[in-house]
Amino acid sequence: MTTLSLPQLRLPRLLGPATWLRALLAWRIAHTVVVAAGLWWALTSEALEGPGRIAAIAAASIILLIDLGGVVGLALRRSFGRSLSLAADYLTFLGAILVLFQRNDVFRGLDALGATFIRGVPFGLIAILAWVVTGWGEQQGTLVQLRRIARYVAWFAVGAMLLAVGLLPGIATFLARTAEPYGLGLVTVALVSGYLAWRTFQSDVAEELEVTNQTTRTLDGLLFASPNLLGFTAFFAGPLIFSLFVSLTEWDAFGDPEFVGLANYAQILALNVGIASGGQSPSEVLAPGYFTWFTVGNVVVGAQDVMFWRSIRNIFVFTLFALPLSTIPALFLATLLNSKAPGIKVFRAIYFVPSIAGVVAVALIWRQLFDSTIGWLNYLISLAVSGLNNIPGLTLTDPRIQWLSDADIALFSLVIVFSWMFIGYNAVLFLAGLQGVDRTLYEAAMIDGANRWQRFRNITLPSLRPTTFFVVASTGILTLQLFGENVVLFPTTTPIGAGPQNSTLTPVVYLYEQGFRRFAFGYASAVAWVLFVLIFLFTLVQFRRQRAQAEG
Repeated sequence: MTTLSLPQLRLPRLLGPATWLRALLAWRIAHTVVVAAGLWWALTSEALEGPGRIAAIAAASIILLIDLGGVVGLALRRSFGRSLSLAADYLTFLGAILVLFQRNDVFRGLDALGATFIRGVPFGLIAILAWVVTGWGEQQGTLVQLRRIARYVAWFAVGAMLLAVGLLPGIATFLARTAEPYGLGLVTVALVSGYLAWRTFQSDVAEELEVTNQTTRTLDGLLFASPNLLGFTAFFAGPLIFSLFVSLTEWDAFGDPEFVGLANYAQILALNVGIASGGQSPSEVLAPGYFTWFTVGNVVVGAQDVMFWRSIRNIFVFTLFALPLSTIPALFLATLLNSKAPGIKVFRAIYFVPSIAGVVAVALIWRQLFDSTIGWLNYLISLAVSGLNNIPGLTLTDPRIQWLSDADIALFSLVIVFSWMFIGYNAVLFLAGLQGVDRTLYEAAMIDGANRWQRFRNITLPSLRPTTFFVVASTGILTLQLFGENVVLFPTTTPIGAGPQNSTLTPVVYLYEQGFRRFAFGYASAVAWVLFVLIFLFTLVQFRRQRAQAEG
């Protein structure tokens, strides 16, 4: 069996494995002391505040824990000491490179390079054409002089392209900044850490610690996957954990966060119930700090954060209507599309188009359709009413529906838009499931005299259970995360996207209002985690239903 392994670079090993392990242990101890000092500085320095302090503390803490594990492992001459030491030096190498790039404005330079890229396109095309001519000449085995000229032209065009886009001046600026003491220090750290990681990875060090082949293969796989793993940690898992920490604080994203524990969650979830009697107003029967959410007879339900609970009610009502309207018609549409009629592939593509269109574009189109005076929906309704009024004895009034300004209808306008967008996508998923059903089952059922409905109920639906589970779960998650459609359809309301009288306020819209308009990032993070729990519970219920059906 062929296995992948990292390339072995030809660098001097300097020391033997036994001596290297002793030197590596000394380096690991020194590195631990330096990282601990850096962590202490991040905790106590006034030069850092806000996200910078938190990021520095998190990075130093992670590397310190890895260093401590590496020290223990190397001291005991265990294989995990080599792995942790390699991880610490590898992370130090990457960190030094990233800090160097950030300090030298490399990322801003890449953005500027993208803006000037169009200038180099003509020269790039010339270079490609010249290389094509060179390759064609070599294939023909003739025109040696022409190939030489084409090669020179290609290199000249590449140089002209680099000059046109400004890459060469950018490289010169980067090298000049790197030549400064701080830049040279980062380069030194990167080179030393990189060499240490490479030397620690060598086979003679592994043999000295009696590392098994399984551990070596695992380490190879982790190193190959490390770019993806580090990207996942930096851009998903890290922010996720950071948001959990922020949800326990009161923070405006600028100063240092103030730890408040579960106070944000207590305020979000707090409810109070009272019974009004003797002409009492709803506010008189609720505890101080609570506001009326809704009343049922004499029972008054209050909440500290009424807006949040209103968003929860709206999103559940929205899901109650949007989920079946996005899945049930899609199932029947997939049944119709699962045929061999001429041109059926064109119809499949047409129904799939709304799902790949941009949310903003779709919402803007529907915003015009929903216009109460010039919109096509009301126009078609008016035509239908006029036609029905021609029937003797029948008189109807044109409703002139206020799709986007009536608090009782605005949420159902969102249901229409969402369902229209995802019916085609879900139909394609159901279509894929239908094409996987064994056709002999239908043939046997037809021989037994089963009609079309009986075949659909007893063969199609049971066979589509895995597909139905995926469609319902994924669509339900999308309904609970509704945001873009609100903001585009209701851009002038306060909060933005909340609709008339907060009738389309959803949890994501609410946390956006709290975080990015009121700068209450701690409270917004708590709202996000409450929404995460709701989505998790919804998905868990779907998984349990799927498991129960499979076992049944």
